Amino acid sequence: MTAAGPSPSLLDISARICSNPRVIPYPDPATILLHTIALEPARWTSQRVSQSLLALLPRIAAAGFHAIEVFEPHLQAQEQWPQIQSVLREQGITPVVLSSYIDLNPARTPDQEIEQSTQRIKACCAFFGFKKLRVFPGSGMQPGDAESVRIYTERLARLVRALPEVDILLETHDHSLADDPAAVLRIVQAVAAPNLGLLYQPTLFKPQEAWDQFQLQKGHIRHLHLQNRNEELGFVSLASGVVQWEKILGAADASVGATLEFVPSGICPVEQFDLETVLAQAKAEVEWIAGLGKK
Repeated sequence: MTAAGPSPSLLDISARICSNPRVIPYPDPATILLHTIALEPARWTSQRVSQSLLALLPRIAAAGFHAIEVFEPHLQAQEQWPQIQSVLREQGITPVVLSSYIDLNPARTPDQEIEQSTQRIKACCAFFGFKKLRVFPGSGMQPGDAESVRIYTERLARLVRALPEVDILLETHDHSLADDPAAVLRIVQAVAAPNLGLLYQPTLFKPQEAWDQFQLQKGHIRHLHLQNRNEELGFVSLASGVVQWEKILGAADASVGATLEFVPSGICPVEQFDLETVLAQAKAEVEWIAGLGKK
């Protein structure tokens, strides 16, 4: 399966996002990606997908988003890839980050399965031109399990070598090796590859802990997942939650990109999901970020 290269206009968009997304002390709102997981209410169910990416893409473009991070299950049907690529081009949308669910946990996944997943990821990145790959840092693993961490690190190094032109981003997600912010940092440092870094989201949604994690990991952070919670861990707007995004966004390095991962109205059962409400909330979050640069 072969895809032609993107049009010059899409190349221009991709270059803005991947080379230097920051031209002011806060992110340029035009370069903030929308995550398709925000538009998928079945994300945490066995169903996984209730919204067709082919149907979502025109709505995403109409809402003013022209660069996305893609929830890997939205690309599960490989026979749809050519049609998805065609709609991406028609709508002027650049797919920048592939949010992958490859599981490198040695207790759960044999080497053969990892190799198969790696080959599919390589094909997907080559076909769509993804520049970045989101990976879990050992979902379900304990930072204190030295032998499992060693095997995980070796597996991660193989994945990094298999995709030398793609930035591999370990998302600092909870219930993983990232539960110890220093431990996940040591893994990145041990692999020591130019295309490996961290995708920051707070491991703990508490003001000081989130800031301390950011400060510790800042030198290896290449991307941000924007979402916020209240003290009970319910989803709220970026401005009103416990994580001080204004402070973090202002302190992030100029090369760090960002994805709007969730908005509160999208966290609901499938039957209650309203796409237009979610997209309107996503636009409002980007407008809030745009306002930071005007203060």
